[in-house]
Amino acid sequence: MKSSIPLTLLEIVQPLINERSDIIKSVKNSDAFFDIKDKKESSDFFYQILKQEHSNGHLGYIIEYKPKNKYEPSKFKLWIKLEHIAPSIKDWIAILEGYSNINTVYDDPILKTNQDRFEKEFKILDSDADSASFDLKQQLFLEDYLNNTKGKILELLTKVDESKKIDLEDLHSEAVEIQSNLTLETKQEIIKRLSKFWGKAQKIGLDVIKEIFVDVVSEFAKKLITGSL
Repeated sequence: MKSSIPLTLLEIVQPLINERSDIIKSVKNSDAFFDIKDKKESSDFFYQILKQEHSNGHLGYIIEYKPKNKYEPSKFKLWIKLEHIAPSIKDWIAILEGYSNINTVYDDPILKTNQDRFEKEFKILDSDADSASFDLKQQLFLEDYLNNTKGKILELLTKVDESKKIDLEDLHSEAVEIQSNLTLETKQEIIKRLSKFWGKAQKIGLDVIKEIFVDVVSEFAKKLITGSL
């Protein structure tokens, strides 16, 4: 409950989370005042403000975060004064941005390009895109779409050669994951998930992306983005 968090801490940390909702998110954690995560699904980076504690006559907080800095990707734990928390979080976010901006052999440039194109095409312009979920009708529309899509993927699995089966199984699992988060995540977070999903489908093959996307593109534009049902 927010009433268990010192107001001074809330006033410092929550605005930072709101301002950088493009790259971080806060999750509930009964063992921490704040548990902030890197939004990248594959990332295990975090920043936790665990508890309030006096040290040498000063009131401060025990924090733990990963990565420690740009030189060491390990976890790090320390006591810190309240006035140093905001700069500490900003430094941690800057490291996350550094990881996001650098391309390596571990990244898939084709998938990233595909995903970026879909995100641009379906960019949500609503003022609450980063803070509110889709409304009930839109969620039901997306649920129906994902149910139909899972069926199409299972059908494709019976027709493709072995080289594509693992990718299609991963795609099916991703559809299940998106569906389970429809009521839990913001509009923009769901669009990012869908864009990655479509980007993967496009990379697998034109036959796959045509089955799960092309036939619904105009319907998405009307029913999902504009909310006109």
